[in-house]
Amino acid sequence: MTYAVFALLVAVPWVGHVYILTAILNNLYGRRLPKAFLKPYRLFTGVAILCFPLPFNSAWRLQGDPVSLDPVEGRGHAVLAYLTVCCIVGGIVVPAVTAYRLLKPKAAAVVAERTDTVDLWPLHGPALIGDGKMSFAPRLPLNCCFQVDFTDLTLSVPSLPAAWDGLTVLLLSDLHFHGTPSRLYFEQVVKRLAAGPPPDVVVLAGDYVDTDTHREWLAPVLGPLKWAECGLAVLGNHDAHHAPDTLRADLAGLGYRVLGNGWQTLTIRGVEAVAVGHEGPWFAPPPDLSAAPVGPFRLCVSHSPDSFDWGRANKVGLMLAGHVHGGQVRLPVVGSIFVPSVYGRRFDQGVFEAGGTVLVVSRGLSGKEPLRFRCHPQAVRLTLRPRG
Repeated sequence: MTYAVFALLVAVPWVGHVYILTAILNNLYGRRLPKAFLKPYRLFTGVAILCFPLPFNSAWRLQGDPVSLDPVEGRGHAVLAYLTVCCIVGGIVVPAVTAYRLLKPKAAAVVAERTDTVDLWPLHGPALIGDGKMSFAPRLPLNCCFQVDFTDLTLSVPSLPAAWDGLTVLLLSDLHFHGTPSRLYFEQVVKRLAAGPPPDVVVLAGDYVDTDTHREWLAPVLGPLKWAECGLAVLGNHDAHHAPDTLRADLAGLGYRVLGNGWQTLTIRGVEAVAVGHEGPWFAPPPDLSAAPVGPFRLCVSHSPDSFDWGRANKVGLMLAGHVHGGQVRLPVVGSIFVPSVYGRRFDQGVFEAGGTVLVVSRGLSGKEPLRFRCHPQAVRLTLRPRG
């Protein structure tokens, strides 16, 4: 066996190894687990991925030229079993999943989609960076954290009231105020959003702050946003660590209906609807809709897209979510890698539909780590159409 062939044989199981460890990490990050566990486990995963060749050195001896593998007694066969699994995953599962994701058609709900990308760096430069943790990151090559996608989506939604034909909804998520990006970045994004006609509904899908002190950004940043009918908001998992009751009060002070894990009836364009909030699993218990009216359209704001099946079971017509940031790092062809969801990469971005429920997942505007590669931050404006 030549060294080139040996390298290829290592590459395939290494891809499987990465896939397995990342799938476990994604699943854990989608659950209500303490930071004291998640952060060390994330570090362990990174080290385990980088150290993958070590099993060859510890369990197998490379002999001669061309190379032959000589198993070390007591270790080689156990490693071989794991490598066999990794080969199956890396050689069959990963290509199959990648092909499925590339070939999967858009959700039937998508009528039209247009995105305008605005690069704020040439306009404002270093003033966008601010003074938060990892303030060095925005200067890394290929980091696109200041290239904002303003996406317009026209959706055909089952059971949408006829009076809501043309209803516009602005979806913002994952602001993650902590100093980097600076407040100027968010103000410029909101300035562009506020320059046009106000949407009928403004939806905030959570994760506003990563420090207690940056709550003071909420009013000056979000204050310019106006709506014709109502504003709806929920909290995210990061908000749970930074005085969530105060955050709720701040959002209510800006005029938003803060839904929490619950529901409210409201009237939009003269039609009664049920607005549902889902902040699980980080805030409990999950929404109980047993007493909610059955007839009116149900609009759900969920921080995480993981509640999609819950939404289908509870007859939600439209669900709006964030949380997963599109993965933040997206490789060519393969797409996202680390997506904090129990479903892995299934709901990393975009529009999904099943059982009469339409789910829209925004990539969000920022993140605790200001790193974005092939994954622009995003603000989403929806125009809703009834499905005939």
